[in-house]
Amino acid sequence: MEARLPSPGPEAAPLSPAERQWRAVPLLGWPLVLGAAPLLLTTGVPLCGFRHLTRQPCPLCGGTHACAALVQGDWAAAWAASPGALVLLLWLVLLAGQAVVEGAQGRRRVARWPWWHPAVLAAVGGGLAVSWVLRLAGLV
Repeated sequence: MEARLPSPGPEAAPLSPAERQWRAVPLLGWPLVLGAAPLLLTTGVPLCGFRHLTRQPCPLCGGTHACAALVQGDWAAAWAASPGALVLLLWLVLLAGQAVVEGAQGRRRVARWPWWHPAVLAAVGGGLAVSWVLRLAGLV
């Protein structure tokens, strides 16, 4: 009797050439987004519609300042600007890294990456919520 290997399943499905190319976008996009943050701050245009309308900060307020501080290598200023946005940014960097690795390997590996695990999503959402509540209370 011959032993049969289990099928790899959809998590190891090969990527089409177009999917592989799209997975390279985060590799090119992150430097552009981070580099644009200091420029956006000099325009004087309100960057947060929520804050502009309600006069209250949104959960992501300070994110542009945090990105600008990261570009300058100032982690303390980035944390002071928006701890919740830094948690979200870390999660997005991990997702972008996954996309780049999958594109380089040419196959989807969803089951091996924990970034979409409910506990990870709860930590990211909780980090944003706690940061926002502390900011609204004037403690941050």
